[in-house]
Amino acid sequence: MLANSIPILLTATVNPKGMKGANFDPKERLDMYVEALNFYAKKGLKVVFAENSGSIALVADRVVAENVEMVDVSGLEYDQSRGKGYNETILIHKAVMKSAFVGVSGCFFKITGRLKLMNVERLLEECAKGSQRFRADCKDHKVYEWLHMPINGHAGECRYWFATVEFFEQMMWPRVNELNDFEPNICLAEDLMLDVCRKSRGMKGCRDRFRTQARISGKGGHNLGRGWSFFYSTDNDSFALRTKCFMRQLLRWTMPWWKV
Repeated sequence: MLANSIPILLTATVNPKGMKGANFDPKERLDMYVEALNFYAKKGLKVVFAENSGSIALVADRVVAENVEMVDVSGLEYDQSRGKGYNETILIHKAVMKSAFVGVSGCFFKITGRLKLMNVERLLEECAKGSQRFRADCKDHKVYEWLHMPINGHAGECRYWFATVEFFEQMMWPRVNELNDFEPNICLAEDLMLDVCRKSRGMKGCRDRFRTQARISGKGGHNLGRGWSFFYSTDNDSFALRTKCFMRQLLRWTMPWWKV
C-alpha cells in the first residue's frame, strides 16, 4: 500500500448547536475547518471531509479541489446530551459507508477536522507498511501516579488514528452506545480508544504506538489544565507543547515500549 493511497478522514461539526463541551462558535469553527482542509488538500493527499451539522455547503463554497471528497453525514441520530465521542463515532461510521475514497482503499486515517497534522505524511508512511489493520497512539503508564500528580496517565489518542473499515466496524462501531461524556455514565472516547489499544495488542496488523511523534497545529478543544500549561495547554503551537513533542519523540526512538 502506498501512503498517498490512504484517504484522510476529517471529522467536522461546524455548528454544534450549543453542545456542552464544544468550544468555539460556528464562525470560528468554519474558519478552522477551511484552513485545515486547505492544508491537506494542497499536499495532494486524498481527503474525505465529513460534516454532521448540515453545514457542509459552507465549507464546499470555500474549498474546491479534485482530491477532496465532501460527505454530508447530517441526520437525526445525533444526541447532543451524550457529547462529542458518541456523535463523532456515528459520524465516522456514516462517512466510511458513504465515501467513495474510503470504499476504494478499504481504510482511512482519521484526524479531528479543525487540526493540522504537520507531519501527516510520515504517519501515513508508517500505516502503509505491511498489512496493517489499526494503528494509534495512547499513553498508558503510572508515572503520574508514582509522583502523586493529579494527571491522567491512561488515555487513548482520539485526534488521529488509522484503521481499516473492517477493524473499525468490528472493534469500535459496535461500542458506540457505551460513549457518554457526562455523568452519571461517563465513558469518554479516550477511554474507549485506550481499551481498543489494549485489546488489539498482539493482534496481527495492529499497533498502539507510532514511531513518529505527531506534530499538531491548532487550538485544542478541551478545558483541562487548571494552569498546568506544560501538560494541558490548548495552544498546540505553544513552546510548552513543542517542547513536550520533542521529548516524546526522543522517548519513541529510545524507549518505544514506554507509552508516555
